[in-house]
Amino acid sequence: MIFLKDFHILNPAEREFDFYRGSLLIKDGKIAQIYREPEKPEPAEIQGAEIISGHPSKLIFPGFIQSHIHLCQTLHRNLAEEMPLLQWLTDEVWPYEATLDRKKMGRAVIMGLKEIISSGTTAILDMGTVHEQEVIFEIMGRVGFRYTGGKAMMDKVSNAPEGLKESMDESLDESIRLYEKFHRSHDGLLHYALSPRFLLSCSDELLRQVKIFSDDNDLIIQTHGAEHPDEVETIKKKIGFGNIAYLEKIGALNNNTVITHAVHVDENEKEILQDYAIAVVHCPSTNLKLGSGIAPVNEYLQRGITVGLGTDGAPCNNSHSVFFGMKLASLLQKGINHNPLLFPAEESLRMVSLRGAEIIKMGDTVGSIEEGMDADLAILNMDSPQTYNFEENPAAAIVFGADARNVYATMVRGKFLYREGKFSTTLEALDRSFNSNLRVL
Repeated sequence: MIFLKDFHILNPAEREFDFYRGSLLIKDGKIAQIYREPEKPEPAEIQGAEIISGHPSKLIFPGFIQSHIHLCQTLHRNLAEEMPLLQWLTDEVWPYEATLDRKKMGRAVIMGLKEIISSGTTAILDMGTVHEQEVIFEIMGRVGFRYTGGKAMMDKVSNAPEGLKESMDESLDESIRLYEKFHRSHDGLLHYALSPRFLLSCSDELLRQVKIFSDDNDLIIQTHGAEHPDEVETIKKKIGFGNIAYLEKIGALNNNTVITHAVHVDENEKEILQDYAIAVVHCPSTNLKLGSGIAPVNEYLQRGITVGLGTDGAPCNNSHSVFFGMKLASLLQKGINHNPLLFPAEESLRMVSLRGAEIIKMGDTVGSIEEGMDADLAILNMDSPQTYNFEENPAAAIVFGADARNVYATMVRGKFLYREGKFSTTLEALDRSFNSNLRVL
């Protein structure tokens, strides 16, 4: 039991955020009780609890939810610079992923996991590579992190390295095996997501079978789409349709579909996104770094399309801190629309809380600070020059001023995975094991 005493609390909402001074009682992994000042608990209510003071300037926000990331790519950071998407994939990322064995995958995932945890992230929708997905689930289960993800599916890449080649049956069989082994395991912290990489890497029949399995088991389908002009042009030349329009044509879309990027989408495809209630994940830093463009996120929101936020892979972003992504998301929409009133800081925070929770199908469990919700929390120390006057506009202070230096602690289901610069003993032990010659997991 933990009593978070005398904190600033910022709770996201569809309209006006709720900002107040108060305390939280965390019990059995959940927010058991909220006390708004001047309300105080009876001594018996917190007897035996660890008491942590938030005075004078610590702030609690729901743990950040990243809706798109590739933790498996972390070791290739700073090694795939200045190139467009398709070249970046074929010359750098796919050859790197083909080299990943169990130990190297573990090192990549733990390095990325430490980075996101220390910057306040408590849940992710992750896409792995073709192989070694099992070790990702095993690490997440041991650490106690909230993880949704799956192996990348790519049965139609003629120039793929040998380590990434697979048939449709192999891709489906391995995905189903992993689903049966890990979906809803570790007390519901782990969930499987079907992960066809993108249209150019998947056969039509694989995409159709993925949709059928998703329908039957209510599973997320995550894929990349309409990311870069070269990609869109290549697809149109080959099949005469844009990405999203073709996925609809072959019967590969449903309301469990999550499309990452969606930068270059025509009017018909925007209507498809609406009609199927497809979620979009915005990765602004990646889209800028690869020269892909700027997604029309503000328009998506006006159309009622759910939009989440992700940091994508380390080779195309170089940082997994969600703070930079939140800031870019807001500034880009203000800039391209020539309107400073658009996309306020609150909208960026919704993307990593309410919207992210909706995308990973956990809106009734995480994403807001309510009694009975799981205690997935980002605790920020706002006593810093970059967050001066945060009490006047806490959302703006977090989005435009704060960064990972402001993260005091990160909690998943009532357990501190990071606190005052230190990670959990389990995560540190796994880190040592994967960087030694010992057999791990």
